[in-house]
Amino acid sequence: MRMHRARVALRQTLVLAAAILLAPAAAPGEVRWRAASSSAGEVQRLAAARSQSIDPARDPDSGAELVGKPAPRWTFDRWLRSKPMALRDLRGKVVLVRWWTEGCHYCRTTLPVLEQLRRRDAAAGLVVIGVFHPKPPHPVSDRHILEVADRIGFRGPIAVDATWKTLDRYWLDGNPERNWTSVSFLIDRDGVIRWVHGGGEYHPSDDPAHLRCDAEYRGLEQALAQALAEKPGPAALQ
Repeated sequence: MRMHRARVALRQTLVLAAAILLAPAAAPGEVRWRAASSSAGEVQRLAAARSQSIDPARDPDSGAELVGKPAPRWTFDRWLRSKPMALRDLRGKVVLVRWWTEGCHYCRTTLPVLEQLRRRDAAAGLVVIGVFHPKPPHPVSDRHILEVADRIGFRGPIAVDATWKTLDRYWLDGNPERNWTSVSFLIDRDGVIRWVHGGGEYHPSDDPAHLRCDAEYRGLEQALAQALAEKPGPAALQ
């Protein structure tokens, strides 16, 4: 009986791992794959273990290949709490852009931290933009978007990427293997991408279950401090 139970447990573990690695289905606002018949905690634990074991150069969600490249132009549908901002008009500023949506747990834990950074470093030249992308794409009123943002705790400028045109340009086009849409980009004063987070959450934490969140947040802090300390190049001043 003991041997039978061990075999059943092993089989369940293997099925769960296979579901996580292979299933292509999407969970609204979070990640495209999901594991059936498993707890959220177990899914997150295995997802973290999987992501930590992948070389960034081979991880489709690392975005490592984008670092050091000029940020693409954006074409958002409309802006809330701000006049429209073009990327070229933000040269000389450091820009942190985060895509988010309603019902996304990872957005709820990350956006309040970005609000803190926005307030802390605005005087040093940081602009934080929360890009709302309805998932799946559908009409959402400005009032509702603002209510959700206030509830989450983000009060900075919001761009609306209603049909994902800019998300496609920045992240999804030509990359069907990407798993996430809640992505972030840090763009320096010259319009060059300096840091990419390929989706999910990042925030300071001493909880062992969130060591990766904390490590990725520290990576952002390091990249941000460096970008803020640098002077803009001649092109940004023109």
